[in-house]
Amino acid sequence: MKKILLLLFVTPIICFSQTSFSCNLKEQCDWNQYTESWETCADAYENNSLFEMNKNETMFVHTTETRKSTYYVKKSRYTQEEQEEGFFAYDVVSDVGNKYYFIFDMTNKEVKSISITGDEDEWYLTRWYVKSIF
Repeated sequence: MKKILLLLFVTPIICFSQTSFSCNLKEQCDWNQYTESWETCADAYENNSLFEMNKNETMFVHTTETRKSTYYVKKSRYTQEEQEEGFFAYDVVSDVGNKYYFIFDMTNKEVKSISITGDEDEWYLTRWYVKSIF
């Protein structure tokens, strides 16, 4: 009986498909190619948005107050161990053709995107703080 209950509580954490992330804060950082670190991070500010991954993990939709963007998964980049820890990463292309690396971190309740368009000195990181996962 204990094993069944444990399985019922752990399974929703491990399963990612058809998961939504409701976010309430956002921050952005620039990449410094000389120090090889993220710098000039703006203070997190209120920014309500929702990320919704489809069942097959082939696309997700990001909805804000003013726009709705679709991202198409080109490649999944996480291991079985990372999946068990609630970490999911993807190479994606947006509905307007921009390329990103997205991380959905259920443990730390964050969604991160790294732009991979342009030169290395043009990269930026956007981090959304997750309010609720459902």
